[in-house]
Amino acid sequence: MAVLNVLKMGNPLLRKISTPVGEELKTPDFQQTIDNMIATMRFQDGAGIAAPQVGILKRVFTMEVIQNHRYPNKTPFPLYVAINPEIEVIDNTRVDSWEGCLSIPNIRGKLKRYKRILFTATDRHGNSFQEELSDFAAIVAQHELDHLNGTLLIDRMDSMETLTFQEEYDKYWL
Repeated sequence: MAVLNVLKMGNPLLRKISTPVGEELKTPDFQQTIDNMIATMRFQDGAGIAAPQVGILKRVFTMEVIQNHRYPNKTPFPLYVAINPEIEVIDNTRVDSWEGCLSIPNIRGKLKRYKRILFTATDRHGNSFQEELSDFAAIVAQHELDHLNGTLLIDRMDSMETLTFQEEYDKYWL
């Protein structure tokens, strides 16, 4: 497995809409790409990573939080590999979410996300799955799906007043 280069805000690929994954899912090259995305997410201590963040405009993301020092107080959730994911809001309750992004390093911002969603996707083996996600797992899934649609967390912020460097977040907002 290889750790991939993560594109940073300003790269035009991050603002493009990704295309669905098709038959390439079954190829060794695409499976290696998934492995590399997982390795990159873990190496960067991310809660998730979407294919556009590594320069691939396909509808796939990975997410996982297990003993992640960037998110020490968040409820852990297992590894998900989401191919052609969809999200349905099942509760209109929105919660404050302090988010960071591997494509906007060392920055956090506060925005609103839905608390509970129905998460539907295909796994890396072509099997469909559907799960109800809540709290942090739901927030991460929404964040990663945004990447597949060319949207960054700053686009969802109501106000830029909370846009802060990680060091200042740790000092004043945590």
